[in-house]
Amino acid sequence: MDYRNDPPQIPERFVKFGPYTEGQKKVRDTRSNHVLFFHDVSNSDVVFQQNQKFKKLYITDSHDAHFQILDSCVIGTRSCILMNCVRCTVLWDEVDIRNLYFYNCRECTLQFCDSETLIENFKIFWIDCENNIVQRVIVKPGTDPNQVTAVPVVVKKSFNLALGDGTRLSEFTDGKTLVTNVIPVETVLSLTEVESQIRVHEDNNQVFDHISNSQLGALYKQELEEFSEPDEVLINKVKLVASALLKSKHAVIYTGAGISTNAKLSDYRGPRGTWTVLDFGGSFNPDNVQLGQAFPTYSHYAIAELVKRGLVKFVTSTNLDGLHRRSGIPKEKISELHGNCYREVCDTCSMEYLRGFNTLETREDRWTHLTGRLCSCGGKLKDTIVHFTENIHESEWSSAVLHSRASDLALVLGTSMNVQPAASLPDKCLKNEGKFFIVNLQRTPYDEFSTLKIYCDTDRFMELLMKEIGIPEFDQDFDLVRVLNRKERKKNQDKFFLPAIGVIVLVGIVAAFAFRYRR
Repeated sequence: MDYRNDPPQIPERFVKFGPYTEGQKKVRDTRSNHVLFFHDVSNSDVVFQQNQKFKKLYITDSHDAHFQILDSCVIGTRSCILMNCVRCTVLWDEVDIRNLYFYNCRECTLQFCDSETLIENFKIFWIDCENNIVQRVIVKPGTDPNQVTAVPVVVKKSFNLALGDGTRLSEFTDGKTLVTNVIPVETVLSLTEVESQIRVHEDNNQVFDHISNSQLGALYKQELEEFSEPDEVLINKVKLVASALLKSKHAVIYTGAGISTNAKLSDYRGPRGTWTVLDFGGSFNPDNVQLGQAFPTYSHYAIAELVKRGLVKFVTSTNLDGLHRRSGIPKEKISELHGNCYREVCDTCSMEYLRGFNTLETREDRWTHLTGRLCSCGGKLKDTIVHFTENIHESEWSSAVLHSRASDLALVLGTSMNVQPAASLPDKCLKNEGKFFIVNLQRTPYDEFSTLKIYCDTDRFMELLMKEIGIPEFDQDFDLVRVLNRKERKKNQDKFFLPAIGVIVLVGIVAAFAFRYRR
């Protein structure tokens, strides 16, 4: 769809859940325009399935209930309100929550995923609360959230949240950030005002207790819709990005599956993406290829050139296709958060091997990660892919966090920004008074927080950007896989020819002695 102003907003939909007593409830099929009300929940487990989307969450008048918002659920406003709750537990697992409003709650436990990049973002505003606890937790390793109702967690640290004492969370961020997280305030809405807002929606019949399949289908279609911009609008936006990039001191680029669609690899949440087809039917693009058949795109090479020239200091990617490394970005300039299909690591000595082939083709099992090959030390080699419920490798994560915190410009290319904790990194540049740009054909949950949103194909955008900053031509022939395969062939040839030469020499010596003996 072509447009000249912002794409049309999807109207809010208020959905009410409850009362629930002594049961289990799985929350699914929520969409980005839904405002969810949970009312009068007692002695129950309420689990939000992975990757749900909703705009805001209210939990009211509940007791002895457990709420779990699981990995990569997206809350549009990044805020949540708890009112009149007693002995309730709420878990945010890899969820970007910024503002938690806490009214008249007693003996409740708030559990946050043990991720610094998510923890350092949030603030708690509370009024008339007593004897509550905040915990840093991790989901028990090996848990498959699709196979259990409530996921088990391991508590790493626990803190008492005392009324009027914001210093009680001084250890919560391990001293890495100033603790202003817990703020007793009078400036936020009062409990009466919040309850009044809810009643207005109910009195106007704007709250629904279910969403029909046809309504869900329409919402899915709206979220999947792709947009484009008129050339004059696009060019002006590119000029703004180019100017900011040339002025920046520490620019970081973040990439997702959308950057590789021009390499004929499927994305995940596009109209014909992997999750879209699996969830809603349809067909995959018949032109798509397998990982090992893909080649770096214009965007990959353009980013490699920007890194080479120092205009971009670092790249963080959630792609496992390895195309950034293949295009020439050195290891120390990139974090591949979800792994690289060409990279495997020894489970004994941690030696890393970068291959000229897709290591997943020989993988014995996705959960053991064993590729069937051995390290020079004798240890078993594993692929580096990170699946849902698995932790990002510390070396990749720490460098991504370091550069996101230092950045003064974030350029996001080809990602829906739905997966955490990766999606929480780019807007950290705003704390440094930096610029935050998003280039994607679809809406993302972070659009309203960005400096500028550009609806464009990544190759088209990067081509305009490179011309605008004066780099219209650069190397697009290098491929690290070809280099690695040449080295491997030479190594194999050496293995054959050196022994062969030795045999020839030995035969020559024996022949010489034999000739001399006959004389």
